[in-house]
This record gives sequence, C-alpha cells and structure tokens, in this order.
Amino acid sequence: MSVTLLRDPSMPALGVTTLTPSSTCPSLIEGRYNATQIRPSQLSSRADSPEPEPAVEGEQKKSPARGPEDEKEPQRLLVPDIQEIRVSPIVSRKGYLHFLEPHTNGWVKRYVVVRRPYVYIYNTDKDLVERAILNLSSAQVEYSEDQQAMLKTPNTFAVCTEHRGILLQASSDKDMHDWLYAFNPLLAGSIRSKLSRRRTTQMRI
Repeated sequence: MSVTLLRDPSMPALGVTTLTPSSTCPSLIEGRYNATQIRPSQLSSRADSPEPEPAVEGEQKKSPARGPEDEKEPQRLLVPDIQEIRVSPIVSRKGYLHFLEPHTNGWVKRYVVVRRPYVYIYNTDKDLVERAILNLSSAQVEYSEDQQAMLKTPNTFAVCTEHRGILLQASSDKDMHDWLYAFNPLLAGSIRSKLSRRRTTQMRI
C-alpha cells in the first residue's frame, strides 16, 4: 500500500488542473489524468457456474450434503503492505521553477524544495504549506532536446508520475542541469557526458 500525501484543499493552485501532461508520456497524452481505474472483483457463484471447480491438492473432498454454513463465502483476510519512506534531511536544491499551465500557453512560477525522495512545491519561498508533493521514487524524470525544439521552449524537462506529467522550465541551461541533478543524478550525469562528447566531436570537425 503506497503512502499518499495530501495537499492543502483550500489552495487549488498547482492541483491536478495545473499539471500538464508531458509529450513523452503517451498514457498521459490520451487524457487519463484520474486515478487508476478500480474494477470490482467478481465473486464466482457455485449456482451460476456450470463447470465444476478444480480440486485443490491437499483439500479434503466435501460431502454432497451442504448446510447453510457451507453456502457462505469464505472470509478473506486482507493484510496491508506498508512501505517506509525516509525523507532525507539534506536539501538537494531549492529555488524557483516554472510550471506550464494546462490548456494555456502560460507558465506559473513556483518555489521548489528537493529533499529526496520528495519534491515539495510552494507558491513562494515564504509559503509555509506544501501545495503539491512529488515522489521521485515512483516518478520518471525525462529530458528531451526534441521536446524542447517541438515546444520552442528551452531549458525544460518533464516529471512523469503514475497519474500525470509535469513540464518544468528553469531560468538557464546551467540551472536546468542543476535541477536535473537534484531530481535524478544518474540522468543528469549521462546528459552531461553526452553533451561533452558532442562538443568534443564538433571541435575536432
């Protein structure tokens, strides 16, 4: 059972309506922003099933005569799966990032604090209430130069969660890579290595 952190309901800013699907998340582009669909479990009934139930090894055969107690469904014991997530006391990075509003061309400035594995989002640096929280352990950080060219917006990267995608923009190229390193150090390292090799190749040419 995953732990869900709630946001302040009195402040609708940066809620589900302000998170934009990333173009690199196909499942999010189709508009499935709601929670995972819950399908009710269908309990099989002996009266509706014409086929005999398969016998389980080690189970004793039941007598044909059944009492009222035998007709009851067996009780099911549900055991929760609890996962402990420890928040780092170290702040990897804090500062302002721009978030793209959905169905508009406008960017909203938000104050962001990264304490792995969580990203805390505030309206300003004076705000005392987290307006949104991202869990980096279950999210995917993506960087695409093709996406930046398509959007005609530099210094952007995306964070894809299970239910939605978020497009973020930094103030500069260096600032973007610093944020990427705070969000996902392995991804930031591979991007810098790739850019370094590309620059070396261009210098040789």
